[in-house]
Amino acid sequence: MTKQLLIYDNVVPVNRQVHQKTSVSRTSSFGFARDVNAVPIVDVEFPRACVETPIVFSRTETGVVPLALLSTQKDSNAFVDANDSWTGRYVPAFFRRYPFVFAAQEGSDQMTLCLDEGYAGLNTDDKGERLFDSEGTETTYLRSVLQFVEEYQATFNRTQGFCDRLEEAGLLEEARIDFTLADGTKGGITGFLRVSNEKLRALPDEEITKLFRSGDLDLIQIHMLSMQQIEALVTKTASAAAEAPAEDTTEETLEDKADAAEASVH
Repeated sequence: MTKQLLIYDNVVPVNRQVHQKTSVSRTSSFGFARDVNAVPIVDVEFPRACVETPIVFSRTETGVVPLALLSTQKDSNAFVDANDSWTGRYVPAFFRRYPFVFAAQEGSDQMTLCLDEGYAGLNTDDKGERLFDSEGTETTYLRSVLQFVEEYQATFNRTQGFCDRLEEAGLLEEARIDFTLADGTKGGITGFLRVSNEKLRALPDEEITKLFRSGDLDLIQIHMLSMQQIEALVTKTASAAAEAPAEDTTEETLEDKADAAEASVH
């Protein structure tokens, strides 16, 4: 089955009739994120994400979004180990809200709380947290989930505004990562955007002041600082893939493989 929204198999609206006896049993497994090598993040996550992962940008059908790179290998997440445990210090909110997500109703701007019925922790055996009580009333757990997802959606919309302003200011440029494997083979990763330092410095003083007062300049500087994590990510990816069969590595897109610690950005 094709994944929806990167990690979701079968998204359905939360319904008090259908899910009245449904419970959610939380586990420490991040197996659902094993094949995700780049995850959307929102503005409030930049300070914590930047110390472990490069933060880049990508164009989608709905606009530019910021991404935290989790691997330099296609269909792989260097932060999920063989036991499906998360090995990083910070877990992106996109993963923390799973198996829940907001989805827009067709033909409407109204958002509906949904869940992934493919999530292994869903059950009707009262294991974990109930979504509704015996009277069909939302539980405290479900209300807390709704609040978290609402807050995430609000920050996502705010972050979209930040990305739109980067586009309007013409600050984004295509970029690539070059790396060298242990055997000397060279490869590259393309398909992402970064803020151009030259274009940023060329902005008029009044535009820089606007960026500063809006907080956009802080996010830009964090993004630029995060690019120093590329070499560490290449190393982490190589370590995670150490037991995997060797593959031929050529220049590919964002989801591609890297196998050594020597890397540079252009």
